[in-house]
Amino acid sequence: LNCSVLHLLHLDTVYVNKTVPPVFHDCPGEFIPGKDEKYALCNITNGDSPCALLKEMHKAKEFRVYGLAVVPIVLSILAMILNITYLIIQLRIYLKEEESARKRYLFLISRSLSTIMALILFYVVIICWKSDGFAYASAMIFLLFGGLNFLSITGTYIALSILLYTAIVHPFYYQSEITIKHCYALIASIWLCSAIASICVGLWGATLFYPDSSPVHCTFRGCQKPLAIIIVIGLSISYGSVLCVYAALIVRLQLRLHRSNSSLTGGIKSDRNDERQLSHVRAMNRLGMNMVTFAVGTVPILIVCIVALVNLRSLSSLGMS
Repeated sequence: LNCSVLHLLHLDTVYVNKTVPPVFHDCPGEFIPGKDEKYALCNITNGDSPCALLKEMHKAKEFRVYGLAVVPIVLSILAMILNITYLIIQLRIYLKEEESARKRYLFLISRSLSTIMALILFYVVIICWKSDGFAYASAMIFLLFGGLNFLSITGTYIALSILLYTAIVHPFYYQSEITIKHCYALIASIWLCSAIASICVGLWGATLFYPDSSPVHCTFRGCQKPLAIIIVIGLSISYGSVLCVYAALIVRLQLRLHRSNSSLTGGIKSDRNDERQLSHVRAMNRLGMNMVTFAVGTVPILIVCIVALVNLRSLSSLGMS
């Protein structure tokens, strides 16, 4: 209505001249007052039309809203529902199973909690992003919980692999010596170590992106670059150790089972023990599928870390504006 009145009064040209920078005079309909003024200062050296670039930028922003917010939120809500449902099922099975199976389900429950925590972290990132509050404190929280999620899952997978291997290869030791209390203590130690390491990653990792607002003084050459290298190497070692431990245990398990079958002479065996061992073998195979998912899903994290390390000097200026 305002634009129509201006047009009738032949004042629309004056209105455009006052609100639209000269570089965008040819596309006043594409220009958004109050948001696009800063782009008038951009230096265009390749001869492209400013209006065409502004239009492409608006398309990119629309894609960012849907591609980085709406669609991921919908998928994350679905994933949250599935993970909570899976967690409830695991808790019910845990309460009904015997102690031998409960040991395994404890680690699966721990993994589900880590996954749910990662989804909650995603919502925190979206809120910080949309509220323009992504600064040192929010970056620290993001890195802290992200590191806690990653390290707790890697620790859980390593412990679960060793636990299942012990259950198959040393069933009597597994039944008599490893108790539920030991599993609780191991899970607690995994989360404790992950929390301590994540606090360090959060406190010092956020300085890589916001060095000026960080309470910890950290220069690029003296602190930021070595710290980034240590973080990337640490995450890579954690990632590789999970796959290496599982692969080594699988190879050793196959060799041991092969030797056991070759030396079998028809002695009396307990059907109950055989059934338990087969159950653990099946669990080990299912864990293998989870390992594949972990390997594929974690590769992007390592790629992002490596890219961030390569472009660290540019990223360190994020908190200066």
